[in-house]
Amino acid sequence: MRLVESPHYTDAALSVYIKVKALGLRPEGCTAGIATLASYLGLSASTVQRGLAQLRSPAPDGVIELPDSRRRSLPGGRGTTARRRVRPLRPTERFIWLPVAASEHLRPRLLRAYAVIAYAVMRNIPLTEGTLAGFLRHHSGPRVGCAITTDAAGRIVDELATTGWITVQRRAGAQGRHLFLVHTPQEKVSPALDDQSGPDLGARSLAYKEDLKIDRPENEPASLSPAVGEVQVDKPVDNSPEPALPVGTEGDRALRAVGKTPSPSPTTCGSGSSTYQGPQLTFSPRLHEVLEPVRFLLTGINAYVQRRIGREIARQLDDGTGVHRLRARLTQRLARTLLGDIRDPGRWLLGVALPRWGCSDPDCETGTLWSTGAQCRACREAIAERAAGRREDVAESSGTPCPEANGHGASDPRPAPTPLRVVESCPDCERPHLPGNSGLCTECRCGTGLAEIPVPAAAIGIGCRGREGTCDRPAPRGMCWRCRLESAGAGLP
Repeated sequence: MRLVESPHYTDAALSVYIKVKALGLRPEGCTAGIATLASYLGLSASTVQRGLAQLRSPAPDGVIELPDSRRRSLPGGRGTTARRRVRPLRPTERFIWLPVAASEHLRPRLLRAYAVIAYAVMRNIPLTEGTLAGFLRHHSGPRVGCAITTDAAGRIVDELATTGWITVQRRAGAQGRHLFLVHTPQEKVSPALDDQSGPDLGARSLAYKEDLKIDRPENEPASLSPAVGEVQVDKPVDNSPEPALPVGTEGDRALRAVGKTPSPSPTTCGSGSSTYQGPQLTFSPRLHEVLEPVRFLLTGINAYVQRRIGREIARQLDDGTGVHRLRARLTQRLARTLLGDIRDPGRWLLGVALPRWGCSDPDCETGTLWSTGAQCRACREAIAERAAGRREDVAESSGTPCPEANGHGASDPRPAPTPLRVVESCPDCERPHLPGNSGLCTECRCGTGLAEIPVPAAAIGIGCRGREGTCDRPAPRGMCWRCRLESAGAGLP
């Protein structure tokens, strides 16, 4: 996709790259000459030479797509065709599988548009004709380097749909976008070549000799794929289910279960084809028991995130955390969360529900010892220290400064305004407050042995400081509306 999206490469360079990479799957690499490549692609020899020159030269980002291009000579000294191989793809690079027949039956501009549409369909990315036009640029003439118009991109889409490589559902997507279905036609009619190639056997053609080693890839075994993680095309994928492992053995995490298992999350994209081709994901019985309170959330999670959740639960079980403890943790945190606030179930399970909250003691569970049910002493002391530090900060900030002398030498009769400090969390448990609340939360206020911490009204930003501090009406912005009217009537600023 780097080569498809980069404006540095011409459309013909993409066609040459696909054909050279396909022929390079043989053990000896791509040994086809320029005339042979031109006959396969239906291009002129000079166009293929320019495409190979672009692939061999460094791009603006320093990447060379065709680093291995070596000339060869026979033992007698007579030269022969060069051996070419494209660079191996890195695991983090984006790529798209394209049929090699597309480079032979589609002209370069249509091939580039077909690659962009195929990638958008496989990644479930909404695509418009304006976005497609941004990937197709002029490579000659007065508008070199500029993108084509939207009307031109629409004509290219119509031509691809007419030839049968894609199917377009007009205005069937979100916000009136087109929906594309990419497929490879079984029977294709070769287009008329414009490089002095005739349809008859006796007509002029660049291809005058047939090479079975190059023209028949099924005669040679396919080599390993250059990209890490790609599915091998020489061996079929084995989708048979693996035997279940006994509970308690090593590796019992997100594996095949021995009982009834929940159906995995849907992994189909907009084109109707499944992106995950491997075996179906199931959980072991002990993972089922842990996930029982939140099983309804698993239906909206894909297989990758479900596998991460299974590994995280299995890791905590292996570290000594009991099944009942994990299940109680999920039940308690689900009860304290509104279902409407869970926008991403997988992220909520991994970041909120499953992590243990507490001190360094493994038995501590959100400030309570799991084995005894008593309050954790270390957590209580840490919370008390932080609450004491906040009370000291409030006391320092609420001190009244010395009055300053006015221009006539007399002290200002109006007291200096007390700086406000809004407390947005509970002083004891540090649980954040809802807007407008302050002081201790409901649980700390109702707890045994805990009393509400007396905090001045002005220090928490909810008391009125008018009438020389005697007004106790709630005023989050400093003064209530009555005191503001009185101050305005008295002429005070």
